[in-house]
Amino acid sequence: MKKILLIAVSVVLVNVCYSQEDFLKISGKIIDSKTREPLIHANISVSKTSIGTVSNILGEFDFFVPIVLKDDTLVISYVGYKTFRKIIIRSTTLSIFGLEEEAVVLNEVVVSSDGAKRLVEDATKSIPLVYPTQPYLFEGFHRSWEKIDFTDSITYPGTLIESAVTIYDPGYGQKKESPKSAEEIYLMEVRRSAIMEGWEYGGNMLKQLLQQNLLRHTKSNTLFVKSFLDFPNSFSYEWDGSTKINNENVSIIKVEIPNSRNVPAYFRIYISENDKAILRFELHGGQKEIEFSKYDWHTDNVNATYIFKRYLGKPYLSYCILEYTIKKLDLVKKKVIRTEDYFKELLVNNVIDIDVEEKRKAFGPPSKGNSLAMQAKPYNQAFWENFNVIKENPVDTKIISLFEKQGKLEDQFKSKSKKKNQ
Repeated sequence: MKKILLIAVSVVLVNVCYSQEDFLKISGKIIDSKTREPLIHANISVSKTSIGTVSNILGEFDFFVPIVLKDDTLVISYVGYKTFRKIIIRSTTLSIFGLEEEAVVLNEVVVSSDGAKRLVEDATKSIPLVYPTQPYLFEGFHRSWEKIDFTDSITYPGTLIESAVTIYDPGYGQKKESPKSAEEIYLMEVRRSAIMEGWEYGGNMLKQLLQQNLLRHTKSNTLFVKSFLDFPNSFSYEWDGSTKINNENVSIIKVEIPNSRNVPAYFRIYISENDKAILRFELHGGQKEIEFSKYDWHTDNVNATYIFKRYLGKPYLSYCILEYTIKKLDLVKKKVIRTEDYFKELLVNNVIDIDVEEKRKAFGPPSKGNSLAMQAKPYNQAFWENFNVIKENPVDTKIISLFEKQGKLEDQFKSKSKKKNQ
């Protein structure tokens, strides 16, 4: 038997007040009660609903809750921590500190490499059984940015894009991946920093982020790293311990991913012992040392996290983030020409599984394949003042300082692009 201490979540909820007549705003910070360190990407939701958000890298969150749910239960969960619950009340200030420390005894499991791989294979077979197979919609918030640093110290920020979106998902477990099985993105609102003249605006970053949800698109690659579900393969699978997610016992499998570029990379997969559902997966990779021998692109780092939350017993995508740094090389002169940074995230606020087709038809045409920066609508300030968003964090603040060399973001949001929307 292995004894694991699971530290209770400590939560500070402040500024619980009306944002509009029909909503309560809950702002909070989630920390480890012993270390006082923030808990990143913790799930925050209302019991028995699909409404939710996550904490940022400071452990903070902003959350608008319909006032009709004021007597419901706020639920906060995090990997390896005791789930925290509190009745939602109408108040201007509310501070809740969960200081309880609980010792949880889990059965020690010894899994061989073959056993760990079979567990992931079983999880793959369970996808059409445990995930939603019927079409549904989810409402969310998307943020992305990119920037380029040249060796002559010139830095070009691309465009900061924030979008309120509704996404149509045809369901999991299709036998064949095709355009018909892909998600459709409907833009409710878009705001962005200034369009840069001469900037090459690429594809739709949100679409790319969705396509790298490996449980929906099992053969997708992230950069050059293959999916851990792309069987058969020669990957190295090993058991990496047990934990709990929202009171579920979860096995952790670590998957080493050999690749043609010999870049160290691995997945960490969290599989429920109840029904083999994958409730979370992470990708970590990259290397700092540069080899000027074969490839003219170097992957400095890549990190991805996809988190799923149960609603009516089935796991739905709750949050995903992908960030990476790549470098363009001159193999002859053996130097770095430029460094490119990319950031993409999606926060799911709500799931809709009733009257899906009717609602979908009412949205009009879905988003195009080009950058959302080129699909921006007139800035709706009132909307953004009352929308569930993740608070700014230090990474965003640093990037925003680059964007604001062209003026305050609020002014950039309000100004019209010099280019025509496409």
